[in-house]
Amino acid sequence: MVRPAAVEHGASVIDLAARLASLPQPFTAADAASVGVTRHVLTRGVSHGELVRPSRGIYCTAPVWRASSPGARHLLLADAVLRTTPGAVASHHSAALAWGLPMPIDAPPWVAITLMGGHLTSRALSPARWHDGELPTHQVVRVRGGHQICRPDRAVIDCLRELTLPDAVAVGDAALGSGLTTAEDLRGMRRWQRRWPGITRADEGLPLLDGRRQTWLESWSFARLWQLGVSLPEPQVTVLDERGRFVGCVDGLWREGATVAETDGLGKYLGQFDGGPSGAKAARRVLAEKRREDRLRDLGLEVVRWTWTDVRRSPRQVVARIEAARARGDLARFRGRLVSRPAVTALGARYAANSA
Repeated sequence: MVRPAAVEHGASVIDLAARLASLPQPFTAADAASVGVTRHVLTRGVSHGELVRPSRGIYCTAPVWRASSPGARHLLLADAVLRTTPGAVASHHSAALAWGLPMPIDAPPWVAITLMGGHLTSRALSPARWHDGELPTHQVVRVRGGHQICRPDRAVIDCLRELTLPDAVAVGDAALGSGLTTAEDLRGMRRWQRRWPGITRADEGLPLLDGRRQTWLESWSFARLWQLGVSLPEPQVTVLDERGRFVGCVDGLWREGATVAETDGLGKYLGQFDGGPSGAKAARRVLAEKRREDRLRDLGLEVVRWTWTDVRRSPRQVVARIEAARARGDLARFRGRLVSRPAVTALGARYAANSA
């Protein structure tokens, strides 16, 4: 049980919440000392549950830390590193998160930092990994709070070089789909990074990127299945019936084999983005999805559906189901009409707004 927000120090009692209210979250021991809180008091605060120490040298008030998602916690740590290290620039997956791109499933636990013309000191904070590599000023953007992060195209190529392929593809797809970068920008950044470590991994991932995919689960799934020999399905294809009526927009479609790919995240049914539904609302969503799938099958399409757990833990079983469906399917039996979505290439307003 968490005790009241006070810690004894000598003959006095220090109200940690009041003393630390003016500090950024998270903060360092030096920050705490500026408001009269010693390391001893910080240690007592951690033991009493009032503070969290997510990494050596960094503290955060417990309510802030516990209320934060994994991605938000990473950005809290990044803020501390950027605020206390001159010349530090968030890069790789840390820059991607700062741009609002997906949190890698197998995210490295450290904050990725590239320095601009600086040298590390003995006071460098522990949650960071420091990357070598040329970083010209035109590849850096200053965001609110005065922090510096790498430009989106730089962040995506760095992720393609360093992350697992499915994670990197999810980051790249989201960057393209949200208009943060373009295919041309990414190709240009790859040429600029020629001969850099891991660039052959980027060469493998770049052709897989497609901004038409709408969720990280689509991107992650299709990249993982591609690693197992499954060709990429065409993303976000609209299916119309014999009379031209809308049936659905499917996550993916293999035209050869007339097979639809559908990825199922819990949010689709549980409404995590609209306040959370009642059980009845969730049931209606499940029934609506079942009717939609029945209509797709009635038109002559095969349907393969999987969840995050399926593709994460048993991907080869998913591959077997896809192969079986594509062997059964035949586009000649399809009685409706398919409409492809144009590829995403335009630079969106979001990048311009963030780089102003």
